[in-house]
Amino acid sequence: MQILEAETLGTLMEGGAVSLERALLVLSGLRTDEEIHSYEYRIGRIFELFLNKCGSAFLSHLPKPPPYLHRTVAACLFDYLWVSKPKRFGDHFLLAEVIDAQLHCEGNRAVGTCIGLTSLYSVLGLRAGLSLSILVSSDHVLSRLRAAEQVVDMDHTDPMGFDCPGSDEFREFPLRTLTANILNSRGLRHEGNGRVQDARADYERAIGINPQYASAYSNRGNMRFRTGDLEGATGDYTEAIRLNPYFHEAYCNRGMARQKLGLYDAARQDYLQALALDSSYSDAARWLQSLDGIDPGQVPGQRC
Repeated sequence: MQILEAETLGTLMEGGAVSLERALLVLSGLRTDEEIHSYEYRIGRIFELFLNKCGSAFLSHLPKPPPYLHRTVAACLFDYLWVSKPKRFGDHFLLAEVIDAQLHCEGNRAVGTCIGLTSLYSVLGLRAGLSLSILVSSDHVLSRLRAAEQVVDMDHTDPMGFDCPGSDEFREFPLRTLTANILNSRGLRHEGNGRVQDARADYERAIGINPQYASAYSNRGNMRFRTGDLEGATGDYTEAIRLNPYFHEAYCNRGMARQKLGLYDAARQDYLQALALDSSYSDAARWLQSLDGIDPGQVPGQRC
């Protein structure tokens, strides 16, 4: 791990003050203050383009608009980003990559994942003086705006996602915990590239920043499962379920670990619960069949 990232993660895990913008850029792999400043300038360029497109109606109120303007500012920013890049959903989750995609001259360029798009909106929203948090489920991330009595949720993967309907599957977290989501996604990338130790380290850092982050526990459990630590994996899956009772993948993964431990009745209950939460979840159905002697495979599922 490079020095700047180690210092930033240490501050985050200790609950210290660090700007979200800087932290997300450091986690993008930027190694020097000069590199960070160059991307801060690019964020400023996107923000300037947003202001130019949305007009000067609220410009005089920035960077701290009164609460009655927050919804208007938030909606203008949301709409500007969709108009500027209509095919937004893509593979990038690191903020630096998302910024480059947003500024790319190709209009139909994909910009990022739900995490990457939420990160970009968040740093721009902070520059606009918005009060934002994030909503996290087992496989998705949204923005939440709070202004006076208003609460507005935003799905950045949907052009109609401003003021989208809520769901009990989501938990609200402070904006700074976006860094944990980035680390979890980075862990999945490491794992896909065979860098197992780096992946596990990122899952553990994600948990260190946000101990309430269910997906990071589940993904760390997958690492323990693969190395034969079935009791450790079971513990991680159980914690993921405690934090997110709707997490059907974690139920299935715990069932797999319990089945290998010979806890067949407990495994069956986990598969049944996974199917109760999502009747179309084929992995749980296949592992349930395996209790009757059909081998479905060995790899537990991952989540963002």
